[in-house]
Amino acid sequence: MKVKEIMHEITMVECPMTILDVAKLMSEKNIGSVLTKKNDCIMMVTERDILKKVVALDKDPKKTKVSDIMTKCAHTIDSNSDVFEASDIFNKYHIRRLPVVEGKKIVGIVTARDVAKSLTYLSLKEGIVKRYVKPTYR
Repeated sequence: MKVKEIMHEITMVECPMTILDVAKLMSEKNIGSVLTKKNDCIMMVTERDILKKVVALDKDPKKTKVSDIMTKCAHTIDSNSDVFEASDIFNKYHIRRLPVVEGKKIVGIVTARDVAKSLTYLSLKEGIVKRYVKPTYR
């Protein structure tokens, strides 16, 4: 299974956007991260970034900008890569989200949860793992 089969649509934001506006956007779209670009670098802001870099430090989300807390995405994955490769990257670098690229263009995002679901599906499909069925008690 290829990453492009399980990736999600991305939400891009601008660096001057406030964290309050980003948090509202993330809540409306029910997403855990947004992407932005700075000097051809892919940058990300996650729910965890907002919690650790704004809320925990008692910063004002109305004044704090995306550019103040964004993190450079050191890792990306090609859309034609196998989900096993994505799993290896998540495990090796202890990350949960990977921007998906085709050449230099960002085309989506894949999460560790997406990969876990797809690997479970593949395992069940191939009969490698039997699905756990909770016993019913009477």
